[in-house]
Amino acid sequence: EQKTAATRASRRIQKGDQVFENYAQPNYLLFTYHGFLLEENSHDCALLDGLTIHRNDPGAKNAHQLQSISPTFCIRDEVSVGELARFLRVKHGLSSDNSSGLTIDDDVRSYLIRVLEDRIARLSEAVDKNTVRRSATRAQLMKEMVRNDLKHFQHALKTAQ
Repeated sequence: EQKTAATRASRRIQKGDQVFENYAQPNYLLFTYHGFLLEENSHDCALLDGLTIHRNDPGAKNAHQLQSISPTFCIRDEVSVGELARFLRVKHGLSSDNSSGLTIDDDVRSYLIRVLEDRIARLSEAVDKNTVRRSATRAQLMKEMVRNDLKHFQHALKTAQ
């Protein structure tokens, strides 16, 4: 079985022409699907998943306001932190005074800080324990990705506070 990949071009390519590909993806996707990271990646963010609205959550009756009850977040800036805050606001049954729902008000701030501090603690533990031990190159890449995620989450925590 031969494995291939097809890339579509926006113009006609002649044999021997140099081709550049713009991945336009965060590092966690580049690493997962392509096996590399970019040091300077304007699309980079920290993946935050695993949050769910359960039936017994205070905001379960308002879950229809969201696109998903188990979303993934690409944490990189104030907007993404605001989207996370909006999810937490619905999950915990907090009222929303603003139209966009992206404001980080005092009532949601403690939930937001708890989620971000939890992610920072888990990533810090992974780096400290050196839990990645496959090949040296792969381990170095994964460790770098965890460090990048830590930076994103730490920046988000500063935004939330």
